[in-house]
Amino acid sequence: METAGKVIKCKAAVAWEAGKPLSIEEVEVAPPQAMEVRVKILYTSLCHTDVYFWEAKGQTPVFPRIFGHEAGGIIESVGEGVTDVAPGDHVLPVFTGECKECPHCKSAESNMCDLLRINTDRGVMIGDGKSRFSINGKPIYHFVGTSTFSEYTVMHVGCVAKINPEAPLDKVCILSCGISTGLGATINVAKPPKGSTVAIFGLGAVGLAAAEGARIAGASRIIGVDLNPSRFEEGQNPFDQSMSFYFLVLVRRMTHLCLHFSARKFGCTEFVNPKDHNKPVQQVLAEMTNGGVDRSVECTGNINAMIQAFECVHDGWGVAVLVGVPHKDAEFKTHPMNFLNERTLKGTFFGNYKPRTDLPNVVELYMKKELEVEKFITHSVPFAEINKAFDLMAKGEGIRCIIRMEN
Repeated sequence: METAGKVIKCKAAVAWEAGKPLSIEEVEVAPPQAMEVRVKILYTSLCHTDVYFWEAKGQTPVFPRIFGHEAGGIIESVGEGVTDVAPGDHVLPVFTGECKECPHCKSAESNMCDLLRINTDRGVMIGDGKSRFSINGKPIYHFVGTSTFSEYTVMHVGCVAKINPEAPLDKVCILSCGISTGLGATINVAKPPKGSTVAIFGLGAVGLAAAEGARIAGASRIIGVDLNPSRFEEGQNPFDQSMSFYFLVLVRRMTHLCLHFSARKFGCTEFVNPKDHNKPVQQVLAEMTNGGVDRSVECTGNINAMIQAFECVHDGWGVAVLVGVPHKDAEFKTHPMNFLNERTLKGTFFGNYKPRTDLPNVVELYMKKELEVEKFITHSVPFAEINKAFDLMAKGEGIRCIIRMEN
């Protein structure tokens, strides 16, 4: 392409300070170096992860910075050594990578790449320790290796998944983070047999995706567990307060929402509010299901919910999967007999999906109409109004807001 090897000037939403509105600026985006690609972002969406690090509460602030990590785009140019993708390919950027060479990448049981595992503090490229963004010579820092709130961005090739060019990027862009996390937690880790009973703890976006996974797997009963009944009732729409993947450890805020969808539309057949009972919710679920559910998926990051999710599964074959990460000082306490009675406890990162290997197949689920993505998308705004997406999230008015880079 005519821009290959050259600096590109484009618009980006820059966060100059913590908690301050993003500013649309003209930035310079350097060409990709060895094992890097430059991507033209067409659609991106706002995840609570972006908001948390933008607020810079409880973590090391890195500013000025370009946030964004859920997106879809097209390869503009590639750096030396890149062979897996080429200019014109449609891709999904991913916050974690797959180098395909480390022990984790070579293992069929792991997706936690040694080289490209998520690093929230690093604001530069892994190859040379420099930023590819600048304004008047001043570096602008990257975010989780993606920085998709820019018309062009540079990433390590291991952090882009090449997908079917027929897939609509304004829909499948949300598969690069939270939706795949919940979906994979159920399909890849919990693996509920057809006709089984599944409990989902936390009906945020990740929990809804986990419920969707249970629906796809053929579960006969999908029980949503949440403290907010409006997340289940018809005419309501739960917002992702449980957060996605690794960042579940960071979010503690709960909001009462009045939106547009219900958990029923994501596969939930029943609802349990722990506040409605004078006994532990794990006991309530055991009584509802003749001894316990077959599978449970915890999507809140709350340590009590984690314990409940484990203790509510049936002895002999029950499997509980933890998606949320608790507070660093939290302790998981349960009686050892719960393990000796053959209950299984598992954890997961990004739904056990290897980004480059597996995400193209998740997109194909959507293309074959086996996965419904549109119901997760509640708003769409032009790039110039990106701060409106932040406002919508602050008000709890949506699950995912698509940001159109080209109006």
